[in-house]
Amino acid sequence: MRILSGILVLTVFLFACRKEKPLPEKVNAGSGTVLVLNEGNFMWANAGVDVYNLDSATLQSNVYQKVNGKPLGDVLQSGSIINGDVWLVVNNSGKIVVLDSQTLKEKYSITGLGSPRYAVKAGNHVWISDLYSGKIQVRDATGKQLIQQIPAGVWTEQMVAVGENVWVACYDGWLRKYHAADFNIIDSSYVGKGLRWISKDKNNCVWALASFNDSGYSRLQQWSENGSKLKAFTMPLSGYASSLCMNAKRDSLYYLANGLYCMGTETVQLPLKPVFTRAGSNFYNISHHPRRNLLLLCDAADYVSKGKVYLLDASGNEIRSFTAGIIPSGFVFY
Repeated sequence: MRILSGILVLTVFLFACRKEKPLPEKVNAGSGTVLVLNEGNFMWANAGVDVYNLDSATLQSNVYQKVNGKPLGDVLQSGSIINGDVWLVVNNSGKIVVLDSQTLKEKYSITGLGSPRYAVKAGNHVWISDLYSGKIQVRDATGKQLIQQIPAGVWTEQMVAVGENVWVACYDGWLRKYHAADFNIIDSSYVGKGLRWISKDKNNCVWALASFNDSGYSRLQQWSENGSKLKAFTMPLSGYASSLCMNAKRDSLYYLANGLYCMGTETVQLPLKPVFTRAGSNFYNISHHPRRNLLLLCDAADYVSKGKVYLLDASGNEIRSFTAGIIPSGFVFY
């Protein structure tokens, strides 16, 4: 019995002294690095970040949790690089997590945000849109200090800084333009219900895309920097147009509608057929790498299993694909 007791004590001692495998100290971040933002499921708190290297075609999965030793949170809505750091907007957790861009170690979190959607830098401030609060938060460059809460009254989505102004897509259909310095609204133009996606072209014109099930169609419009509507396109909702991005030269745009479509910003009609389709796919978002002239296309699969990312050239030709986390929905480019 004494021998058995001694063995048990020794076993417990050795187990207690055994060191856990250390977390990785460094992420292979460089010019070929792409952060894959995996949205995760609502209320499941399984959002994550993968690191993909374009040059070696290698993937590091669930890197945020491995580096920081904790889960990221509930629903990773969007991400961007602001002031050299990676900002991850975690919608249902009501926070923005700021990471060191090289190591992906968390530097700090920004809380008190409600249900944030996107963050964009405008001058010395960061603007943050929101799902439920009806307000746009304006914070200092670090995000730690609240400067202003702009009453919008509705769900706000993507934003883009153009010159001295910030354009905001509002889900009620209105495209609102604010002065970046004093936060006052300058103009408001109607696009269509379900307005979520906006982007800026090479002439500082703003493109806006709205899709709403009850309306039966999607709308794509181009607005000049001074607020004049230049072009308007309507498409059947059978295609349910979504997502919107520009190429590197900002003279062509891409959107999704039962396939990937590309059109020049100077064109006067919508493209007749997609540049990329894949049977059985569930395309969720499209992004263009600003320096590699590559497209990355998210496939959300069944919204529960791991999704897929397609890597395409600018013409929509598939280069390769890889498996990502749950609901890949966006990217951060280095």
